[in-house]
Amino acid sequence: MADARVEQVREVIIGMRPVYTDTGNATELWLPSGEVLVDRRGVKAGVVALARSYAVDLKAQRQQLGQLFQRSGGVLPFYLGRRVFVPVKMRKAVTKNDMVYGYLDADCISDIKGGKFRQCRVLLKTGQELEALSSPATAQQSWYLGLSLLKELEGDAQEARDEQQIMASVLALCRGLKEMARRLERIEEHIAEAEFAYHYNREEPGN
Repeated sequence: MADARVEQVREVIIGMRPVYTDTGNATELWLPSGEVLVDRRGVKAGVVALARSYAVDLKAQRQQLGQLFQRSGGVLPFYLGRRVFVPVKMRKAVTKNDMVYGYLDADCISDIKGGKFRQCRVLLKTGQELEALSSPATAQQSWYLGLSLLKELEGDAQEARDEQQIMASVLALCRGLKEMARRLERIEEHIAEAEFAYHYNREEPGN
């Protein structure tokens, strides 16, 4: 697998999987084409770098999501724009501080199937398949949480579009009223000029 940095494929990445390599912790970068690249940084560093490339404050986002889902602990999803990445347990830790969770784009998951004891298979819309080290119920809960967040984000986007449409209509109305006011002013000026000419002509000697 070729090396890459997550920032280089930020627009198309659909999954980040923690792996061990001959140089230590690394992250597989899963792409919609089926290609898998390797970022030599661990998942934590990769997620931070990915969020930084979008100027996203992960700490503030986590607090926001904790309030939204009424959860004070545990591994939460994160989002970048309208993409939501959900946590899935993908490996066993070798050392205490090893990251065992990876992340998948919630919208790219097609199904979750049962597997061995406390394991399941996550099926992606790209045709790829991933073994998860959690029960189907746990993986599905994470997926559904991500889909709920995605719905919230799409709702916010629709509200924003509605607000933009309303503002555009208001601005168009304002422009129309201003133009109407200018035309009325010109009409009033013409009327005033006509009245002045009429009275002036009547007051002239011989009329």
